[in-house]
Amino acid sequence: MKSYIALFAASLMCSLSGPVQAGPNTYMCKILQAVELSDSGHFVEHTGIWRWTIGESFTVNRNTGEMIGLPFSTEDWLGGVNVIDRGGDGNSYKALVISGGPNIAVKYIYVTEFQEGMVKSFWGSGDNAVIFSGTCI
Repeated sequence: MKSYIALFAASLMCSLSGPVQAGPNTYMCKILQAVELSDSGHFVEHTGIWRWTIGESFTVNRNTGEMIGLPFSTEDWLGGVNVIDRGGDGNSYKALVISGGPNIAVKYIYVTEFQEGMVKSFWGSGDNAVIFSGTCI
Protein backbone atom coordinates (compact mmCIF):
# COMPACT_ATOMS: atom_id res chain seq x y z
CA MET A 1 0.00 0.00 0.00
CA LYS A 2 2.85 2.39 0.84
CA SER A 3 4.32 1.94 -2.64
CA TYR A 4 0.98 2.90 -4.25
CA ILE A 5 0.78 6.04 -2.12
CA ALA A 6 4.39 6.95 -3.01
CA LEU A 7 3.71 6.34 -6.70
CA PHE A 8 0.55 8.48 -6.57
CA ALA A 9 2.41 11.29 -4.75
CA ALA A 10 5.28 11.21 -7.26
CA SER A 11 2.90 11.31 -10.21
CA LEU A 12 0.92 14.17 -8.64
CA MET A 13 4.09 16.18 -8.03
CA CYS A 14 5.19 15.71 -11.64
CA SER A 15 1.84 16.88 -12.95
CA LEU A 16 1.85 19.98 -10.72
CA SER A 17 5.44 21.04 -11.34
CA GLY A 18 4.52 23.41 -14.21
CA PRO A 19 6.93 26.28 -14.87
CA VAL A 20 9.37 25.46 -12.08
CA GLN A 21 10.67 22.39 -13.86
CA ALA A 22 14.28 22.85 -14.93
CA GLY A 23 15.49 21.83 -18.37
CA PRO A 24 18.49 22.43 -20.61
CA ASN A 25 17.38 26.01 -21.28
CA THR A 26 16.10 26.73 -17.78
CA TYR A 27 17.76 27.43 -14.46
CA MET A 28 15.87 26.56 -11.29
CA CYS A 29 17.36 28.75 -8.57
CA LYS A 30 17.01 28.73 -4.78
CA ILE A 31 17.57 31.87 -2.72
CA LEU A 32 19.94 31.24 0.20
CA GLN A 33 20.73 34.79 1.32
CA ALA A 34 19.38 38.34 1.08
CA VAL A 35 21.57 41.34 1.89
CA GLU A 36 21.28 45.11 1.56
CA LEU A 37 23.63 48.07 1.62
CA SER A 38 23.87 49.75 5.04
CA ASP A 39 24.32 53.46 5.61
CA SER A 40 27.98 52.72 6.45
CA GLY A 41 28.59 51.16 3.05
CA HIS A 42 28.69 47.51 4.19
CA PHE A 43 26.42 44.69 3.12
CA VAL A 44 24.23 43.50 5.99
CA GLU A 45 21.55 40.84 6.32
CA HIS A 46 18.24 42.03 4.94
CA THR A 47 15.59 41.94 7.67
CA GLY A 48 12.83 43.72 5.76
CA ILE A 49 9.94 42.62 3.59
CA TRP A 50 11.98 40.33 1.28
CA ARG A 51 13.42 38.12 4.06
CA TRP A 52 10.60 35.60 3.43
CA THR A 53 12.15 34.75 0.04
CA ILE A 54 15.08 32.91 1.65
CA GLY A 55 14.55 29.25 0.80
CA GLU A 56 12.18 30.10 -2.08
CA SER A 57 12.81 29.14 -5.72
CA PHE A 58 12.41 30.86 -9.07
CA THR A 59 13.17 29.91 -12.67
CA VAL A 60 15.15 31.63 -15.41
CA ASN A 61 14.64 30.96 -19.11
CA ARG A 62 18.24 30.99 -20.35
CA ASN A 63 17.22 31.91 -23.90
CA THR A 64 14.86 34.81 -23.22
CA GLY A 65 15.95 35.90 -19.72
CA GLU A 66 12.36 35.76 -18.50
CA MET A 67 12.04 34.83 -14.83
CA ILE A 68 9.15 33.31 -12.89
CA GLY A 69 8.93 33.67 -9.12
CA LEU A 70 9.46 36.56 -6.74
CA PRO A 71 11.49 38.64 -6.33
CA PHE A 72 12.80 38.18 -9.88
CA SER A 73 9.53 37.79 -11.79
CA THR A 74 9.64 39.61 -15.13
CA GLU A 75 5.92 39.45 -15.79
CA ASP A 76 4.52 42.91 -16.60
CA TRP A 77 7.99 44.46 -16.92
CA LEU A 78 7.42 46.51 -20.04
CA GLY A 79 10.97 47.76 -20.56
CA GLY A 80 12.26 44.42 -21.79
CA VAL A 81 14.33 41.43 -20.81
CA ASN A 82 17.85 41.24 -22.26
CA VAL A 83 20.20 38.27 -22.10
CA ILE A 84 23.61 39.93 -22.06
CA ASP A 85 25.69 36.73 -22.02
CA ARG A 86 24.41 33.13 -22.16
CA GLY A 87 27.57 31.95 -20.41
CA GLY A 88 29.95 29.06 -20.94
CA ASP A 89 33.64 28.89 -21.88
CA GLY A 90 34.70 30.79 -18.75
CA ASN A 91 31.82 33.27 -18.86
CA SER A 92 28.81 33.66 -16.59
CA TYR A 93 25.18 33.91 -17.59
CA LYS A 94 23.96 37.53 -17.32
CA ALA A 95 20.51 39.03 -17.89
CA LEU A 96 19.13 42.53 -17.37
CA VAL A 97 15.47 43.51 -16.99
CA ILE A 98 14.24 47.10 -17.21
CA SER A 99 10.79 48.28 -16.13
CA GLY A 100 8.66 50.66 -18.10
CA GLY A 101 8.57 54.33 -17.10
CA PRO A 102 8.09 56.81 -15.66
CA ASN A 103 10.01 55.42 -12.64
CA ILE A 104 12.68 53.05 -13.93
CA ALA A 105 13.66 49.93 -12.00
CA VAL A 106 16.28 47.35 -12.98
CA LYS A 107 16.71 43.64 -12.20
CA TYR A 108 19.97 41.84 -12.87
CA ILE A 109 21.00 38.20 -12.51
CA TYR A 110 24.47 36.64 -12.71
CA VAL A 111 24.83 32.82 -12.78
CA THR A 112 28.26 31.13 -12.78
CA GLU A 113 27.53 29.04 -15.88
CA PHE A 114 31.24 28.23 -16.25
CA GLN A 115 31.30 26.60 -12.78
CA GLU A 116 32.00 22.84 -12.89
CA GLY A 117 29.09 20.51 -12.11
CA MET A 118 25.33 20.92 -12.23
CA VAL A 119 25.01 23.38 -9.33
CA LYS A 120 25.82 26.99 -10.23
CA SER A 121 26.06 29.95 -7.85
CA PHE A 122 24.05 33.10 -8.56
CA TRP A 123 23.54 36.62 -7.31
CA GLY A 124 21.03 39.13 -8.46
CA SER A 125 19.12 42.24 -7.57
CA GLY A 126 15.37 42.59 -7.68
CA ASP A 127 13.60 45.88 -8.27
CA ASN A 128 14.73 47.16 -4.89
CA ALA A 129 17.96 47.63 -2.93
CA VAL A 130 18.17 43.98 -1.85
CA ILE A 131 20.77 41.62 -3.35
CA PHE A 132 19.95 37.91 -3.36
CA SER A 133 22.31 34.95 -3.73
CA GLY A 134 22.01 31.21 -3.87
CA THR A 135 22.33 28.29 -6.23
CA CYS A 136 20.83 27.22 -9.56
CA ILE A 137 20.61 23.89 -11.33
